Amino acid sequence: MPASGLLEVIEMIEQKRVPTAEADAVATSERAPARRFLELLAARDFERLAASLASDAHARFLLPHGLEEYDGRDAIVARIRSWFGSASVFDLTSSTEDKVGMRNRISWRFSVVRDGSRQLIEQLVYLDLGPQGIERIDLLCSGFQAEPSVAAGPTQVFDAGDMGCADGLAQEFRRQMANVSIGGSLEVVVSDPAAKEDLPSLARLLGQRITSTEAHDDGRLTITVERQK
Repeated sequence: MPASGLLEVIEMIEQKRVPTAEADAVATSERAPARRFLELLAARDFERLAASLASDAHARFLLPHGLEEYDGRDAIVARIRSWFGSASVFDLTSSTEDKVGMRNRISWRFSVVRDGSRQLIEQLVYLDLGPQGIERIDLLCSGFQAEPSVAAGPTQVFDAGDMGCADGLAQEFRRQMANVSIGGSLEVVVSDPAAKEDLPSLARLLGQRITSTEAHDDGRLTITVERQK
């Protein structure tokens, strides 16, 4: 092929690629607010989550007990906060993101501890974006479900917060373990730096077995202790 012909082909290919690249960039920018919504939710930054919504946003939440509808960013985020705000552990375990026509589709699954119970929740959300932020939310919720490992065996959760050994953590740990049947497990959630080091040693000293440790993004640590005696 003559050099001029090759250059013409290259030029045609490049011309074809430019609109595709531009379209990809536009699609990415359109998805950014949706991705940001999930990031803020995972961080439980409810103030900025509300700011990402249009002031007159509308939401429909299809929950296990039925449909709920809310108008206005404050009412919408208040309902979301009621689900997740009090959880002592709140971990994003998986998520997906896609476009369906002009709508943004996001799904997420969180592993949470609420009222001492470890649970899973999955939600599928469609978002409509506008010039002032997210204008519409359609959400389908699984409800809070016991994690399979919890449902399969006797596991209890002790959220120690920032309690340390100087605050009576050792005594409370012994009391909590006494309520666990032999062969059962106690998940202890701690945030005190010293407790992270001292609690496993204490558990072993008492003849119990550490089966796992899990670090969380917020600096807390979950130590799972199996009662041996």
